[in-house]
Amino acid sequence: MINKIFLALTAITYGWLGGWALFNPSDYVSAVGLSINSDLGSAELRAVYGGINFLIALYALLAFFKTKHEKSFFKILLFIISGILLGRFVTVLFGEFTSAFLWGFTAFEIVYLIFLYTALKRMEKNIF
Repeated sequence: MINKIFLALTAITYGWLGGWALFNPSDYVSAVGLSINSDLGSAELRAVYGGINFLIALYALLAFFKTKHEKSFFKILLFIISGILLGRFVTVLFGEFTSAFLWGFTAFEIVYLIFLYTALKRMEKNIF
């Protein structure tokens, strides 16, 4: 049941963030403190922040309805979240970790990392 709640929250959260960046990148960047200087910047923002996050949401939704996809979804999301947290760690090293926005998203990502890791460990112990 906890996995289903996690998948639903993930679908909603990433769907909202991904859709926002995909369909309204100028509002998205102003909210997160970025700027778009060209059409290339807009296209990259739509692709990286919008496209990837939106597809994470769709895969979470698929795993919500088809349990056989849960484990692969958790592994992929754990990989993605680990990469994001690596970037956050490097940001700390460069002394650029200065906004409440970063703290909030980092806390969110750490919670996700812990949940995904423990969920995958629980799945490995299940015999059936």
